[in-house]
Amino acid sequence: MQHVFWMKLFNCVLVVGILLAYQSVQQSRTQKETISSLTAELEQQQAVTTANADSSTDSPYEDGVYQGEAQGYGGKVIVELTIEDGILTDLNILSAKQEDTAYLEAASALLETILEEQSTDVDVVSGATFSSNGILHATEEALRKAEKTT
Repeated sequence: MQHVFWMKLFNCVLVVGILLAYQSVQQSRTQKETISSLTAELEQQQAVTTANADSSTDSPYEDGVYQGEAQGYGGKVIVELTIEDGILTDLNILSAKQEDTAYLEAASALLETILEEQSTDVDVVSGATFSSNGILHATEEALRKAEKTT
């Protein structure tokens, strides 16, 4: 009887040991995957930073804060564009008094897209086409004002 007890105890200890070893291996793999993922993300960010630094020296725009205006859905849309080191860093709507709030709110998503793309060559927001075009054209006007003169 005592022999059976020791065999069962040994089997239980063996199973627990195997489970702990398996968990340790899984944890190690997860850590390695996380490290690889973070390393790849860091390398990508460094590449983007390098590309931005390279493009800033070739930027056709002067640093500064520029305003542009264009016709939106209900009236004039005025934007303010900030350029630093040749990169579009900030874009805000200063005025859109006659714009429909719902359309303007939907079209405002373009502000972030323009900054991410560093271009006004982006798709308009479906359902807010005229307000989107107002923002895009006002931004294009601000960019024309920011162009370097040679």
